[in-house]
This record gives sequence, C-alpha cells and structure tokens, in this order.
Amino acid sequence: MPSGYTASIKDGITFQQFALRCARAMGALVLMRDEPFDAPIPERFEPSDYHLKRAEEARQDLARLRALSLDEAEKENEAAYLAELARRAKHLQENEDLRAKYQAMLDQVNAWEPPTPDHTGFAEFMSTQINESIKWDCMDCIDEPQRVDGEQWLAAQIEKAGRSIAYHDREHAAEVERTEKRNAWIKALRGSLQ
Repeated sequence: MPSGYTASIKDGITFQQFALRCARAMGALVLMRDEPFDAPIPERFEPSDYHLKRAEEARQDLARLRALSLDEAEKENEAAYLAELARRAKHLQENEDLRAKYQAMLDQVNAWEPPTPDHTGFAEFMSTQINESIKWDCMDCIDEPQRVDGEQWLAAQIEKAGRSIAYHDREHAAEVERTEKRNAWIKALRGSLQ
C-alpha cells in the first residue's frame, strides 16, 4: 500500500519531486506538516516575528513603567491586586462547579449495578477516571495574592519586563538561527537534486 510519500510514484514523478515530497518529513520543513503534499516548498523561510513583537511590547511596557509616578504605580498596583483577587475567585468557583459535576457523575457510577461480573472492571475504570480528573482538574493551585505597596509592585514589574525582554530577545535570536539552518538544509538539498 503506498504512503502519502510514495503514492505519486505510480504517476511517474521524478526523483527530484519524490525527494522534495519526502523532505516534508524532516525537521527543516516541520512547519509545512499540515499543508498539502503539492504545496510548493519555498526557496526561503522567514523567521517568526512573535518574539520580536513581544520583546518590543516589553520594551514599551518597561518605558511606561519607568515613567510612572509613585501615585500612578500605587493605583496600578491596586487595580492589579483587585483583578488578581477576581481571577482567583473565578478560578475557585469554576473548580467548585467542576468538582460538583464530577461528584454527581461519580455518585451515579457508584450507584450503578454492573449487569455482569465482566462489567465490574468497567465500573472501576469509570470511577478511577473521575477520581483522577478530580485530583488533577480541581486542585487549588492559585495562591491568594499578597498586597504590596506601590513601590514594591513597580520594582517587581520593572524586573519582570526586563526578564521578558531578555527572554524574547534570546528566543528571537534562536528562531533566526533555526530558520537559517532550515534554509541552508533546503538549499543544500535542492543543490544536490540538480
């Protein structure tokens, strides 16, 4: 039975076409994995600008933070604290609602009488699935936010923006390097197929 890579051999594709089709399975062309086999392979890929944009946003945020007065920082700190309290309350409510739904289903599973001894394992499986879901889906992993003063909040936000800039700059440089390696791999492949 032909694979997606070999199906066109019967139609008389060339070695070059076959090799380029198979190249889609390699890491250099991983971003084309969801495209049709007949989608052309570009001569060059361009690096994603995701990290470049995030670094620029962090730089703008850092500049904005550095320009804040202490009064402005205190107001933003209070708004951030209240937003975090609301987010945590929403998360806790969602967990409580989900736990109640899981428990209601578990009660039904526990009340169910397996029709034969062969169904006992099935009942245990259903119970285990729900108990594991309760264990992992309903944990309270969001700590209550701690109130800090505006100066502490501002210092933490400035540090966070600096870390974000460094991270996204580093990741963008890695993306550029990966893209250049992909392009070199494709260029070398094409050159070998001439």
